Amino acid sequence: MIDTCPIHYWAKEAPEHIAIDAGSVRISYRTLNRRVASLAQQLAHDGFVTGDRLVVPAKGALESLLLAWACLRAGVIFCPLNPAFPVPQQVGLAKRLRAGRVCQTESDHHDSSELTPITLDFLAEADVGEAPVLEGSQLCNTIFTSGSSGTPKAVLHRVANHLASARGSASFIPLDQNSGWLLSLPLFHIGGYAIPFRVFMAGGRVILDDDPKTLPARLEQQSITHLSLVPTQLWRLLRAGFTPQRTQLRELLLGGAAIPAPLVAQMTSLGLTPKVSYGLSEMASQVCTGIPTAPGVVGRPLPGSDVSVVDGEIQVRGETLFCGYLNDGEIDPALNDQGWFATRDKGHFTTDGALVVEGRLDNGFISGGENIQPESIEQRLVDHPSIAQALVVPVSHPEWGERPVAFVDWHGEAVTQQALKAWVGEALPGFMVPDAWLAWPPGGGFKPSRKQFAELAQTHMCCAIRPAAACP
Repeated sequence: MIDTCPIHYWAKEAPEHIAIDAGSVRISYRTLNRRVASLAQQLAHDGFVTGDRLVVPAKGALESLLLAWACLRAGVIFCPLNPAFPVPQQVGLAKRLRAGRVCQTESDHHDSSELTPITLDFLAEADVGEAPVLEGSQLCNTIFTSGSSGTPKAVLHRVANHLASARGSASFIPLDQNSGWLLSLPLFHIGGYAIPFRVFMAGGRVILDDDPKTLPARLEQQSITHLSLVPTQLWRLLRAGFTPQRTQLRELLLGGAAIPAPLVAQMTSLGLTPKVSYGLSEMASQVCTGIPTAPGVVGRPLPGSDVSVVDGEIQVRGETLFCGYLNDGEIDPALNDQGWFATRDKGHFTTDGALVVEGRLDNGFISGGENIQPESIEQRLVDHPSIAQALVVPVSHPEWGERPVAFVDWHGEAVTQQALKAWVGEALPGFMVPDAWLAWPPGGGFKPSRKQFAELAQTHMCCAIRPAAACP
């Protein structure tokens, strides 16, 4: 399948319409088309050919976004990395990709002698000539998984994966030329890389997340109509006095953690019902999207995505399915004999066909012979009106094997441990009530590491039963 580059299409249809809003810098579709054309020509002049890989430590700066789309046109595989990674880690990931060149668009690190740096003129413009096309079968980017269950894997996509994902997303979250989606997720995350595809295909604008103003002020002052957040960010917005009526916000997409029922209720009462989604890098972002009607419900599969549940495990396939994992030049499709990708996520369908995600199979553990899924406890906890986020991990126990310990981040007035135990016990079996309640650690972040939290919990429980001098 061949598609005209959407940037070029809108440069012809609405040349002066703003495509990128970067605070003090606004770029029209005409200018964006010419800058991307120039960068693609510069890549070709530097010797890049179709299938070459370019490492780009990229979060979400204007230069990174321009380069991502220039790579699409040049047939170069765009390989974004977290700019915060130390140089040795970046070099190690580049070696796994067999990528020898790097473009430092937004990294403070000095170039490693093991990677050849390239320098580009991001302000240059060039005539476009014939309409540039995007070949669906073309390999276009890698996204490294978080590595929460092991070594990060390089997810390799084709152009068609992202085009299908954007079309599927638009079927439930519509965009138009008046839409502005804040790039609040980094380009090295599949959710961030997917946003420009959705926006440019609709002729809207990508709003870069580099404005010094706070998010509440930006929402009231800028044309942000679409926003992706995790629940904790939304709680903070509400505490800052956020009301949708003072903004142009039309669509709010929540994900990344258990969705608190009180948060959904409060937003709905303010006139903006949030939507939730289930997605993964291997499926080019969204797989299901829906209204949060009950714990874990993430809606129906979007067009371009097929979902099945086999022995309690969610499996996926479809137009958005990745090529495979790239490692040392080899591609591992990672599919079963029926062509499905097994996600290691636990779930089931409701009677009306909506998917319910229960948690990661890898997170489950056994306590005294009983199976415990931590996400079930977390969902109950965040449904408490005073809790912003929660995370439950297992710790070793001499009698029961393992027991749950909960980390709690408050957004309201804290309650007693007895009250928390009663709250969980009202909805879940007694063996799922955590043995201990720990404060959310500083720097826990919006996507905390279960491994790190488990180590903190184990240390705490060790100190609780041993003399202080014996603790590490």
